[in-house]
Amino acid sequence: MRLAVFLLVLIVVSPAGDAQVTGSPACEHDEFAAARWSFHRAWFEEADEQLAAYVDKCPEEPLAYAYAAIVDMLLYRDNAANVAAAGSNDPFVSALANFARGKLEDAEMDLRRHLDRAPDDRFAAHVLGFTLIDQGRPDEGRAVLADLLERYPDYFPAKNHLAYALFRSGNPDDAIRIVAEFVAADPGNPSAWDTQADILHSLGQTEEAIASLSRGLLLDDRFAYGFRHMGNLLTAVGNRDAAVAAYREAIIAAKAYGPDFAASVEALIAD
Repeated sequence: MRLAVFLLVLIVVSPAGDAQVTGSPACEHDEFAAARWSFHRAWFEEADEQLAAYVDKCPEEPLAYAYAAIVDMLLYRDNAANVAAAGSNDPFVSALANFARGKLEDAEMDLRRHLDRAPDDRFAAHVLGFTLIDQGRPDEGRAVLADLLERYPDYFPAKNHLAYALFRSGNPDDAIRIVAEFVAADPGNPSAWDTQADILHSLGQTEEAIASLSRGLLLDDRFAYGFRHMGNLLTAVGNRDAAVAAYREAIIAAKAYGPDFAASVEALIAD
């Protein structure tokens, strides 16, 4: 465990409503803001490195550990240490930790408690939206995210999950439009191109999906999820040799991922 510092760290709500961290004057809170922004953009490889650097300097800040616990889960790593380090009575921190544990109903309850207190917290509203979608309630998630974007039109990360909610609730044309807006707002983010590829493929436009994802793979050689997805798309169009090559690239890219990710890709190669 990282060297402890003996400073009280509080989770507060800014005038804009976003949950923030305060505490050690040695901590550069702009660094945490950058890490959290990467997370909400779904660029988890970038968020992973930024969060690790931040908690090395500020090892007593529960909110950073709570975000890191979700990143651990998404990158196929054991997240028990970060879940434990996030332990807090603050409802937003608790919500993130519960999401990381897979306790989505508990996360939803915590998020609603937090938003009752801080209704303008964009980040918490975003998490509530995708928590509802992950519980199989896309219409409710869509309503939360649409309201968030109405109040904060520049908060483009919400368009990522709004596109999925629209697709899953039977609105494919709107889903394509919203994901294109997400890509246009964040073209340097490989996950934006990946989301667009996923929706295009789901609509039967696999060649267009491959073209979209190819753009994303040029942006980050850590994007193992994207290489695995490319392998799946190439398999779908019958290009098995290229698919296997993409799967092997996924394994090479997955240096920060847990071993179960590589095992899942090896299974695809052997299939």
